[in-house]
Amino acid sequence: MTRRPAAQGGFTLIEMMVSLIIMTIVIGGVLGMAGTLTSAYQDSRRTAVAERNARAVLDIITDAVRNASPGVPRSDLQDLVGCSGTGGLTVTNSTTGPDQLDVIHAIGGVVTSLRAPFTASDTSLTLLDGSELRAGDYIIVTNMDKGHILEVSDVQPSGSEYSVTLTGSPSSLCSGVVFPSGDYAAGDLVVRAQVSRFYVDSSAAVDFMPTMMMDPDGDGPATAEPLAAGIEDFQVAVGVDTNGDGSLTDTASTGDEWFYNAAGDVAPPIITTTPPRALRITVVGRTLTEQSTQATMQRPAAEDHAAASTLDPYRRRVLSATVEIRNLEGSP
Repeated sequence: MTRRPAAQGGFTLIEMMVSLIIMTIVIGGVLGMAGTLTSAYQDSRRTAVAERNARAVLDIITDAVRNASPGVPRSDLQDLVGCSGTGGLTVTNSTTGPDQLDVIHAIGGVVTSLRAPFTASDTSLTLLDGSELRAGDYIIVTNMDKGHILEVSDVQPSGSEYSVTLTGSPSSLCSGVVFPSGDYAAGDLVVRAQVSRFYVDSSAAVDFMPTMMMDPDGDGPATAEPLAAGIEDFQVAVGVDTNGDGSLTDTASTGDEWFYNAAGDVAPPIITTTPPRALRITVVGRTLTEQSTQATMQRPAAEDHAAASTLDPYRRRVLSATVEIRNLEGSP
């Protein structure tokens, strides 16, 4: 009896082509999903960076505002470093761009007192404790009614006291220096401080990327330093308890107790007349790179600054904080 050979198994050409098509579809789907996930992850990272930068800026500014005008309850404080005038807290409002904030604030918790009278013609002063002061530091001399900020050029121990040399006498540093009647007396406070100016720079100096800047001496000679890139807008609203009821009304209109929070707002009362109770700081951070090739987003409105009229491909994060000012009489 003759045996037939066994049938040989295998795929036909059509079956192989069908298999290849199915495999291609599956691999394409996996790659497409992977690309989508990667793109979403990158977008999430860029947005997280924008929020982190905005939060860092907000933390620095709110800390400065809380400690504004130390030892001078009505902010009758004269800057003898940059000769920027009187006032420990100044908001320069803009309805068409970012605001600017100038703050004279305490840093480091260094507080001491005078051991001898201090006059407008003196180039040095005697402190109870100057161990934490260094050349280049700024100090506020205050009698709790009026204050002057000065720059330290040298600190030397002298027995149980410290002799602090200044960069010049108050009267020689700036024009229009007004000292307290009777000058500063032994026992008046001395606080280490800083003159900080916060503003947004969108110039070529920062590669056309909007950047929050801090000038460490206001109108003084020091160079401004970048705090964070991608900060597109910075708005400051001033809360003043004008009716003295212990609260701040906010109707986002010109008739409430917040100033610079609505189009058409007038300037708040002079700080030495009615000190503000609080500031509301708003920071708008945008991604450092474009999120897509299509312009579908825009800078949002913030306080009295209207939203952008054109679309762009950047995502934003908007952070806001209301800060009670500890040292001014307007705060409870």
